[in-house]
Amino acid sequence: MKKKKVAFVKFGGMAIGGTEKVLQTIAANISKDKFEVDYYYCDAAPYIGSDWKHPNTDQSRVEYTRSHGVNLIKFNVGFKNVLTPTHEWVETDFWEKFNEDDYDLVVTGRSGHPEYPFCLMHKVPIIDTIHLAGMAENKPNTYKTVLISEEQRERWISAGGDRNKSTIIANPVYCPKVESQYSYPNKFVFGLHQRDNDEIFCPIPLEAYSKIESDLTMFLFLGGSKLYQEQAKTLGIKNIKFLPTTPDLMEIHTFLNSLDVYAHGRADGEQCSTAIIEAMSHGLPVVSHFAPSNGHVEQIADTGRVVENTNDYKIALLEMMNNKEYYDNCVIKTKQRYSSEYSLSSIIERYSSLFVEASLSKTPLNNHTTTGVK
Repeated sequence: MKKKKVAFVKFGGMAIGGTEKVLQTIAANISKDKFEVDYYYCDAAPYIGSDWKHPNTDQSRVEYTRSHGVNLIKFNVGFKNVLTPTHEWVETDFWEKFNEDDYDLVVTGRSGHPEYPFCLMHKVPIIDTIHLAGMAENKPNTYKTVLISEEQRERWISAGGDRNKSTIIANPVYCPKVESQYSYPNKFVFGLHQRDNDEIFCPIPLEAYSKIESDLTMFLFLGGSKLYQEQAKTLGIKNIKFLPTTPDLMEIHTFLNSLDVYAHGRADGEQCSTAIIEAMSHGLPVVSHFAPSNGHVEQIADTGRVVENTNDYKIALLEMMNNKEYYDNCVIKTKQRYSSEYSLSSIIERYSSLFVEASLSKTPLNNHTTTGVK
């Protein structure tokens, strides 16, 4: 079968941010026997209408994608004008380098509203991966819109999206195999890892743990807001160790390999938690709580417990620690769910099937409305 030509297109596409990393991971791991992959990216550029700064190109991400057989094509953008409805790129040479007629498929990573330059692509089938909730469009040549949770899809549909043109695929996450771990003999180890951000601090996990702490327990915390350290002191928690934030995957997975239960907590909740996926790759049951966003409830399903309050969280931790049959059953279900739903191989296989379907649907669309200016 002739290789299908796929173009990934992303402003600031070689940054180390979440959306960028999703696209990089798909592009890198999709079969190069089936697909010829071009990845169009630019460095970060100033915004017109906002002082927010997009993360810039990270050389390690360039090397990662290139080493996996991805053809990187760099274009230039002078400014991103967020005062325009489509967030138009100003002073760009993108159209000098990209021609939609050259491709069987274009893959995006975006917010959901009509967005430059995709609003000017009318013939090539598009796979939209949407990373926020609350905005949607129904573009004729969008073959499928990929959402990361059922909750996000329902919000997208409520905003006007077409359910029949949507699908749910979790974010792809590479989880290396590690043998090393931190040793805490004769202790049942709970743990959590989180980025350093006060806004997502959640008091529930440590409040619950403080009520069951004994000489037989330990809590490991990787990264996270300093508010957690202050909370631990206030609660008088003794058997706890805080590890510094790190981007190193081997260190993250050494930490996870040291746990018995992943004690998740986040003030705003999750849509598709990378941290939970990483924990599930180690067969760790997850205890969590309901929050404003509850995509993590779908992720956890029957592999652990999601509760309403601190007291119920405490009860869930105790059952994990004291009911071996229940715990072992959760471990088995976690491993099964990770393998079928969240492993990198299963996610890439879904994208591969979707790409083939979309590329076979390529037909010129003669009736369309042009939005924006090339």
